[in-house]
Amino acid sequence: SSSDGGTDGSADNTATSASDDTIAWPTADDTTATTSDTGETSTGLPIDPPPTVTDLVCDPKQADEVGPVSCTYKASADAIEADLLDDGEVVATGPAGAPLIFSVISASHNNPGSEITVVVRDAVGQTAETAIFQPSAVQEPGSEVWTKLEPNDGVASTAHAVAFQGDHVITAGIHWKNPLVVGTLRRYDVGGEWDSDDGWSMQHSEWTELEWMKTGNFGPTGLAVDAGGNIILVGLGYDGGQPRSYVARFLPDGTLDWEKPGNVGTEARAVGVQPDGTIWVAGAKRTGVGPERWDMEVSVFGPDKTAYGIFPYSGPEDDDKTFNERGRSVTVLKNGRVVIGGTREIPNPNNQNLWFTRGVALLFEGKGKFIDVWTSGGDKLENDAILASVATDEGFATCGYAEANPNDPGSKKQILIRWHGEDLQEIKAPRLEATSGAAICNALGYNMEGATIVGAQVYKNGQNNNQWIFAVDDAASLLNSYRDHNGAGSGDDRVQALTCKYKCAWVGGETVDGAVQWIAGVFRG
Repeated sequence: SSSDGGTDGSADNTATSASDDTIAWPTADDTTATTSDTGETSTGLPIDPPPTVTDLVCDPKQADEVGPVSCTYKASADAIEADLLDDGEVVATGPAGAPLIFSVISASHNNPGSEITVVVRDAVGQTAETAIFQPSAVQEPGSEVWTKLEPNDGVASTAHAVAFQGDHVITAGIHWKNPLVVGTLRRYDVGGEWDSDDGWSMQHSEWTELEWMKTGNFGPTGLAVDAGGNIILVGLGYDGGQPRSYVARFLPDGTLDWEKPGNVGTEARAVGVQPDGTIWVAGAKRTGVGPERWDMEVSVFGPDKTAYGIFPYSGPEDDDKTFNERGRSVTVLKNGRVVIGGTREIPNPNNQNLWFTRGVALLFEGKGKFIDVWTSGGDKLENDAILASVATDEGFATCGYAEANPNDPGSKKQILIRWHGEDLQEIKAPRLEATSGAAICNALGYNMEGATIVGAQVYKNGQNNNQWIFAVDDAASLLNSYRDHNGAGSGDDRVQALTCKYKCAWVGGETVDGAVQWIAGVFRG
């Protein structure tokens, strides 16, 4: 789009109407009688001038991201309604004088810019308008913003969790500093730096007040940021060699607010936070050893550390604790309910000594009221699992893998994506992403344009696992590959976590000189 305005690129903010704007409009005092050609006398009723509109300003002045744009203007008192037009198309309507909001939706639709017009109307339908040109420089989906590889960051390191905190990116992962696994919480600034005035990094021994944590192994597994910018971290610590779940809340600057360990024989794998600050943790509780058996466990906390309860789950066929159930993801839906995703084992009707692994999703509301459960029917391959989930406009999406019997020749894990409504039921056909090598989805995002963003690892001959990030809309849509990356050492490279708004942030590991190293990045979703 282009503008016919002045040299500053903006159009003239002058009211227009069907009449010549040089006319001196009569006022209410202009009531002189006139005589028509027929000799009839009129009373000279006042003429109603059209409305006026000026001073149109849009924020942001240049559209650099997908998202809302708010336009303000000044309208005369007689204007009653206003339309906002983007290149001649009405995109918003409201009462005159109130801000009008429209959405920048994509690079292809908005770049290089649009003529934004406000048209106001008075009670008798007279109009006036004003316009400006709004430049747009929205990046194409998948465009890299920054990528930060941390070579020689300890003997080995990898990041396992990520969340946005405004413009900052919060990450968590591990550094192996023989003999300890050291948990790390790290904040990157806008440019992708953590060792800066606006970024920071700290190890678990620096923040914890628990003696067994200070000297023991700890691995973060999940992150969330609440509406106030507070950071919630969950993970798996080891106390005397025994696993213990762990949840901590940090203030926006990284100062520890509170921490709470679980009992021995528990694990925490994912976390989500509701708009009111309520924290949901998905994990498992050990119910047997030799061999180990686990039940899913869901924990709910208030922002002040209040514990609302621990909610165990085991399948209806598992009264004797023969099978395993584990929580792997937390999704807060747009309606406020919470979905816990994970895996469960079910008996194989053809062989009592074998079982199938299936994805499972539990629906809750309030502070832990159980609503319903969904279990995969194994409609793609014999086994499948949910390892990640994300809220969507319609409900939520899940991903993980599907696999034929591991003993079958050529059996390999493949990426499985499903889309569900807010009642847990599937609303689209599932997508099984076929690859030549084994592939697993570890992370899932959903952007402002409605695309499902997948973070994965995919095995390629001679390259080991590669990092893979791609976008899809449904089972039949074309795949849009954003990152298919083999590290310089052709070692193990993985995407472990992903979160999206307009931009997407991701973390994982990339092999450098034979050792897996921490990597994080941001790209246009």
